[in-house]
Amino acid sequence: MLQLSKADKLCSRTKINLLFNKGQAFVVYPLRIVYHIHAKTTETERHQFFINVPKKKFKRAVKRVWLRRRIREAYRQNKALLPAGKNVAVDIAFLYIGSEKKEFAVIEQRMKEALARLAEAIQSRDMHNTTQP
Repeated sequence: MLQLSKADKLCSRTKINLLFNKGQAFVVYPLRIVYHIHAKTTETERHQFFINVPKKKFKRAVKRVWLRRRIREAYRQNKALLPAGKNVAVDIAFLYIGSEKKEFAVIEQRMKEALARLAEAIQSRDMHNTTQP
């Protein structure tokens, strides 16, 4: 399903703090991805994300919004690469660290690489949780 709903957005301040305090990170330039894999608390819990484009590097809101929309669209089109973990969910932060605007094709390619890397982490964590009693 290629839709993003309100439930896909990470808005909880406590979850965001937990993400940055206990999460892991990697860089796929121009994105820095911070993620935290955790056990599902409810059956309907899903992967959640948020996007940050720094005001320090992009003074004009128009450019920040342009980049945010491109990142969101790349995630929406490729989120099927993330496995729906049986026992785990993941909170993801996409931080734009580039200093200039990149075209959508570049952002989408990097997003695919990042989601593939996240998928490996989710599968290994999901397998690890199912093997333990």
